[in-house]
Amino acid sequence: AMALAIVLVGTDHRLSVLAPHTVEAVRWLVAVVAVLAGVLVATVGWVRVLGQLVLHLVFDLLWISLLIYGTGGVASPAVVLLFAIILIANLILPGTVPFIMPALAALVMAGNASLYLANVSPFPSEYLNINPQMVGTNRILGLLAIQVGAFFLVDLLGQLLARRLNDQRIFTNELLDQLGEGVLAIDRQDAIAYANAEALRLLDLAVPLPGMPVLRVLAGPALEMPLRLLTGTTIPVVERWTTRDGRQLVLRVTALKREGRNLGRTMLIADETRLRLLELDAQRAAHLADLGAMAAGIAHEVRNPLTSLRGCAQELAIINRASGHEDGAALASIMVGEADRLARIVNDFLTLSKMRAPEREALDLGPVIEEQLRLCRARPDLPLGLRLEAQCAESCSAVYADPGQIRQILGNLLNNALDAVLHSQTPLISCRIGPAPIGNPLNRSAVVIEISDNGCGIPNELQERIFTPFFSTKAKGTGLGLSLVSRIIREHEGLLSLDSAPGIGTSIRILLPAHTMTGSWRRALGR
Repeated sequence: AMALAIVLVGTDHRLSVLAPHTVEAVRWLVAVVAVLAGVLVATVGWVRVLGQLVLHLVFDLLWISLLIYGTGGVASPAVVLLFAIILIANLILPGTVPFIMPALAALVMAGNASLYLANVSPFPSEYLNINPQMVGTNRILGLLAIQVGAFFLVDLLGQLLARRLNDQRIFTNELLDQLGEGVLAIDRQDAIAYANAEALRLLDLAVPLPGMPVLRVLAGPALEMPLRLLTGTTIPVVERWTTRDGRQLVLRVTALKREGRNLGRTMLIADETRLRLLELDAQRAAHLADLGAMAAGIAHEVRNPLTSLRGCAQELAIINRASGHEDGAALASIMVGEADRLARIVNDFLTLSKMRAPEREALDLGPVIEEQLRLCRARPDLPLGLRLEAQCAESCSAVYADPGQIRQILGNLLNNALDAVLHSQTPLISCRIGPAPIGNPLNRSAVVIEISDNGCGIPNELQERIFTPFFSTKAKGTGLGLSLVSRIIREHEGLLSLDSAPGIGTSIRILLPAHTMTGSWRRALGR
């Protein structure tokens, strides 16, 4: 409406010479435009944003075309408004819609030129006789050609500008979306100007947000803290905030300025939940390390007197047996057995707390498995009918590992399997060794060791705890064997998995790399 008023003022000297019926038509044009503008304002809330923009441009094109016809046709100063429509269409409309606008503008001007060439104009003949250039064929066609060419040139430049702005907006949005922090910006009217994907996730907000009042977006007690910081008087400000779901967030609010002019405010949202958990884990690990060092010292001090006690108990057993006191000899033998069990616990604990780094070399697993199976067969408590099966693939390559620690792993796992099948009707323990398939979890050449049994199995709720130090499902277990196994495999850059079910049995699968990649492995673990 403002643009229409400006053009009418600029052409006031021409309106004064219009025919009375034309002046009346122009007045009706202004009235109709005002009514249609009111209808448009009243109904834009019912139409989608893109539809509102298209409706607005079509409306502008209609009244501008009428205005051009009433103010001189191709010579009208209102033609400049068509250039504005073309530029606006390029900046706000997507897809191929902007290509249509210069064609529609050219069609509008061609229609005006045709009417003036056919002597159908709003001006009286007396005025046209004084100003014959207004209906001159050469002048009208020349202006029309220049204007049509200018329409498409402006459209081309507008498309280049719109593409540049769109690329820059996409780049900025993608860059902000990939930040590890949330970004939320409001303008001077406290309306949301921008919110990246991380901010939407951390604040649990829905889209779209731009243009919505921040008081409406951050409504509710759950978002009281960010709303208070964004709309408060203290700038800049930093606050820690714990959300209802336990997430630890740091909110930083600063003023958004350009060349000293206030544009709004920005809030940076950093999620420190993982950092806090890592800090707590580090504190817990340091505490456990202190306890472990203290317990290792105690265990070392216990081992020496325990050896003396065992020797004394063994002498008492010999003396009592020689004197014919069988009861005393039996009690002394029990003391020797318990002393041996305590010694094993102390040795396992000291091994776990002071385990050395593996001294690796190329190791063929076939002979190592056979050796450990021979030791298992020598146990005095083997169940009747036990089947011990071993299978080593000929294509299996050697592993780069510490021989002593690998023997320790296999010995622990085979002994656990024997304990599990003691009460099985048809006890079976199998050990299979072969090359790991391509695409294994280690993503490199590796060897698979799988030890299975059909014993008692492990309940699901206990499977995550059996590798914890001092946790055991056996009455006389120390709870250190599997913890030691897990640590050795981790130090060898391998992986361990467990598959077990009560009454069915247990299968433990180990992946050991054929060669070391310590540097990349530690980087992947963040160590």
